[in-house]
Amino acid sequence: MSRVMVMLLVTCLPWGAMAATPEDALAYVDAHPLAKPLADTLAQNRVVFVGEVHDRYDHHLNQLAVLRALHQKNPNIAIGVEWFQQPFQAVVNDFLAGKINETELLRGTEYFERWGYDYRQLRPIMEYAKANHLPVIALNAPVELTRKVSKGGLEALSSTERAQLPATINPPDTAYRARLQKIFAVHSKDKTQFEHFLTVQRIWDETMAYNVVNYLQKHPQHQVVVFAGVGHISDGAGIPADVIRQIPAIKLATVASASSPDAPPNSVDHTLPSPLLELPPLGRLGLLLNNQEDSLVVTALDPNSGAVKAGVREADRVVSLEGVTIRNMTELKLVLAQRTAGETVTLVVERSGEKDLLSYAVVLH
Repeated sequence: MSRVMVMLLVTCLPWGAMAATPEDALAYVDAHPLAKPLADTLAQNRVVFVGEVHDRYDHHLNQLAVLRALHQKNPNIAIGVEWFQQPFQAVVNDFLAGKINETELLRGTEYFERWGYDYRQLRPIMEYAKANHLPVIALNAPVELTRKVSKGGLEALSSTERAQLPATINPPDTAYRARLQKIFAVHSKDKTQFEHFLTVQRIWDETMAYNVVNYLQKHPQHQVVVFAGVGHISDGAGIPADVIRQIPAIKLATVASASSPDAPPNSVDHTLPSPLLELPPLGRLGLLLNNQEDSLVVTALDPNSGAVKAGVREADRVVSLEGVTIRNMTELKLVLAQRTAGETVTLVVERSGEKDLLSYAVVLH
């Protein structure tokens, strides 16, 4: 792959402007300086990878800008995303077909348990796909499998579980291994777990590449735009390398936002400007919650949170929030997605040793 950096200047809309709805996002993208020469260049590729830092809204708007520019040139576009896991493809399809709403999409894909990032960042892309009847491919591997591998390696999987992954998980090249080793060292000092971490990374890469290739082979007229973490697409490694290994003659390109820490200059083919753009913060309870038998139990608390000030304690079991019964993280997040910092919500908990349920007015932060 050639190493061409395209740095473009913003003209019409200040990058500090807020794009809080799909409509705002499209207006924002309309002013994006994705110049025609870059769109022409990307359009020549069968696959275009656009990297992201998962919690950067501006990175997702760059993805939308690339998608829209390519779609204007070619109606046969499919979108591959890391955010949804492959077993939930039918749920994604139902959302795009208008058979279920957004809440049902998030419940059905177990989005908050399996991915968890602020869905508002992804909404403009999903709404664009839905409005324009573009397929969205759920690329990722099931998290329950990667969690097992992270603890015990591939041998920890049953034969049925192993069959859900690509037949071969190829080892990384020396440079990719060294890059992953640096990432691992930041988060853990347990060197004995590095090989399992490495295998999980390669499972993600190989599974996403396998699903991209599978779609390409079944839809020879389509171009695929892949949205994934920038670490999966940079330095000629990860998903692009795995796709090339399976289809050696394929033409592809990689794009990242200039602010991506895992995509330094010359690590991708094209770089887009990306000053920080944030959505208004959602309200938070300030609780660390773990799933236990169809319920959420408080395992830790932010000492400065409204929940602590209201009287919530460790080991309390969440019963309801704003009158909505809470059994899992999805139900909790769906309620909080409608609230902002500073609002007061009613949290009901069950506490060991207390006969009655306890109700607290909690100020979100």
